[in-house]
Amino acid sequence: MLAAVLVAALLGGGVYWYLSSRPVPEETADAYVAAWTSGDYSTLDQWATSSEASAFYTEVAENLGVESVEVTTGEAVVDGDTATVPFTATFTLSHSGTWTYDGELPLQRIDGQWKVDFSPAVLHPELGPGQTLARTNAWGERGRVRAADGTPVDTSDVSGSIQMIVGEVGPATAEDAAELGPAYQEGDPVGKSGIQRSQQDRLAGTPTTVIHVVDQGAPPEGEPEDAAVVGTIEGSPGQDVTLSIDMAVQQAAVDAVIGQRKATALVAVRPSTGEVLAVANVPGGFNRALEGQYAPGSTFKIISYDALLDAGMGMDATLDCAETVTVGGWPFKNAGDAAYGEQSVTEAFATSCNTALISEVVHRLDGGSLTAAAERYGFNRDLSLGVPALTPSFPTPDSDTLLAAASIGQGQILTSPLHMATIPAAVADGHWRPPVLVTDPAPAGLPDPVPVPAAEQLRTLMRAVVTDGTAKNVGFSGDVHGKTGTAEYGEYVEDEEMSAHGWFVGFEGDVAFAVLVEDGGSGAKAAAPVARRFLEGL
Repeated sequence: MLAAVLVAALLGGGVYWYLSSRPVPEETADAYVAAWTSGDYSTLDQWATSSEASAFYTEVAENLGVESVEVTTGEAVVDGDTATVPFTATFTLSHSGTWTYDGELPLQRIDGQWKVDFSPAVLHPELGPGQTLARTNAWGERGRVRAADGTPVDTSDVSGSIQMIVGEVGPATAEDAAELGPAYQEGDPVGKSGIQRSQQDRLAGTPTTVIHVVDQGAPPEGEPEDAAVVGTIEGSPGQDVTLSIDMAVQQAAVDAVIGQRKATALVAVRPSTGEVLAVANVPGGFNRALEGQYAPGSTFKIISYDALLDAGMGMDATLDCAETVTVGGWPFKNAGDAAYGEQSVTEAFATSCNTALISEVVHRLDGGSLTAAAERYGFNRDLSLGVPALTPSFPTPDSDTLLAAASIGQGQILTSPLHMATIPAAVADGHWRPPVLVTDPAPAGLPDPVPVPAAEQLRTLMRAVVTDGTAKNVGFSGDVHGKTGTAEYGEYVEDEEMSAHGWFVGFEGDVAFAVLVEDGGSGAKAAAPVARRFLEGL
């Protein structure tokens, strides 16, 4: 009798274990839905009765531009070896919105295991054999690109420099459509360059998207007009994009460069915010103001003197402006072979004495300390303007000769007028800020402003350039601070004078600027008069 009781108990326990641990349809449905919502379509087949599930779900995701899927399931209804699990699916589609619908997962128990009985209807109940889903899109009105005061600048009425920044809109090519995704077809208007391209999503808005049933393999445009529509997502018109460009400042910049016989660029920024106020180029066709690559010449001395002051040189130091200083076997001279002898720090900066500066640099600085100073002013940093712009480059000097050359803005340094405008802006404000071109939508992820501890001393030095130094005879009025620069370029030939670009950078009030004249030679003679005309036009 005891043995019989034990056998009965063991049998009862086995039945309980079997009933509690055998597969149930909800487990398969949950695994299938998990693969679907995670985009892991390759694992769908192991939960389905057909090996076609993964390819089918992949095709639909590509057709519709599915960015994400959320699926909630209901309670399974079991009838012997079959079951159904209701679900609600919500698709988020690229460049569109969300679409929600209800469906059912049919399941079969095969060899004790539950499988999803796959057919196209498993994904959507309106789908029959050989059918899939596709989308068509109708775009609304495109947003405008505007200046800071709301003036539209996406027209042919504005200067060519602004047109290059704004960019062009044109019909999408097959390559454009493939890159942008299923919301686009060949011929749709898309941004081709400039702000029109970088702000394409905002300017275009979202299309009204119609999701309909199509035959597999047939292009959507080949489907009959009465194809079954299973969903519609209402679109929204494009939003405007606002630039920091100040139309009055821009006009002053254009007026200042018009008539220049040599290629010239002028950029103005607002020191307190970093906002780009004006960009002007002559001739047109190349945005040298943003993309040009130039050595900064003596305008870089703003940074070199900052590094020296940081390294302990006082404003009361006495410098020696000799005719020549030799570093590492290389002779460095001043413009016109000048020699001023004993000078104060202010006098050496104002007269742009190379030899006085280099003597202090090789004594107080090294490649790392000068690089650190340059990087405080944005060198070796992507400016992330939203349009093509040069990344200013300052390779760390690995010898005293290269250190000396770099300190006077020569050697391997590359910058642009846009970047150089941020340097006097940093002195004016006391902080270096990256340039900002798009103000709405507000730029995200801007780095914190970088303090310039020696800003007050640098202002004194830059003011002396205008009152008593290399720009004394330019005719500036008002409280202008500046620095001239002559940037040599080309191959060095002994005893021959090298070609040079002319620079002038500076600020007055809350407007900072940089002027470059290609092959202009002297910054004081070629670039500074352009800056004077610009300031007089404000």
